[in-house]
Amino acid sequence: MTENPNGYIHTDQTGHIGWLTISNPDNRNAMNFSMYQMMPAAIKELTDADVRVIVVRGQGEEAFGAGSDISEFSNLRRRENAGAYDIAELDAHKAIENAPIPTIAMIHGACRGGGLAIALACDLRFASEKANFAVPPAKLGIAFPHAALESLTEVIGPAHAKHLVLTATTINSSEAYRIGLIHGVSEKSQLKEAVHSLATQICKLAPKTLLAAKTSFAYLAGKATADEVKAATDDCYESDDYLEGIAAFMEKRSPNFDGT
Repeated sequence: MTENPNGYIHTDQTGHIGWLTISNPDNRNAMNFSMYQMMPAAIKELTDADVRVIVVRGQGEEAFGAGSDISEFSNLRRRENAGAYDIAELDAHKAIENAPIPTIAMIHGACRGGGLAIALACDLRFASEKANFAVPPAKLGIAFPHAALESLTEVIGPAHAKHLVLTATTINSSEAYRIGLIHGVSEKSQLKEAVHSLATQICKLAPKTLLAAKTSFAYLAGKATADEVKAATDDCYESDDYLEGIAAFMEKRSPNFDGT
């Protein structure tokens, strides 16, 4: 765990599932500059461990992430020094997006601005029925990060993205599901169980195949090269898991993939 007085990014592991917790509960889990800086190391810590999926969540019951910490903007996000803040924010998003294993955002309560950008960097997003979503920078006079806007448009399409960004409208989980922003909705009391079940299902799949899929998706989005796709595909053919998958199919049993 990397920590500062105003928030931290906590990592934990249960079996093959890694948990990354955004923790700034006194400020509705808003991401501050230091927390953005912590994110790449936290992701690396989990991917270096024996985990096959990462679940990103907010601490407590009130919010996944209410955005970036506006209270520090007047000092750390002015025209003359905003570049360092923007780079830290972008690096945090890239660390999640480029993780070599699947990532799931488990969303309850507020998911807005910078918090929504973190969720968009994840591969999958599941929310409680009490969650709400917004892109409110137009209420602050600041630009929504381009990388986050790009991800938002890729996920829900330009029409819905324009509506959220240009009106700063807050939507509920039902609407978020309707437009494709999230993949599923659960009752708040059942959200963790639903996400844990999905994460467990992912852990049973072949890690190199999932990495190849993520690489191909990145290529389709212009964020990976054809050579990287080929290398990931070749790695599957050369893996022990490929042999195990064939053997398990022929023997009519569940495969036991170990990532090699």
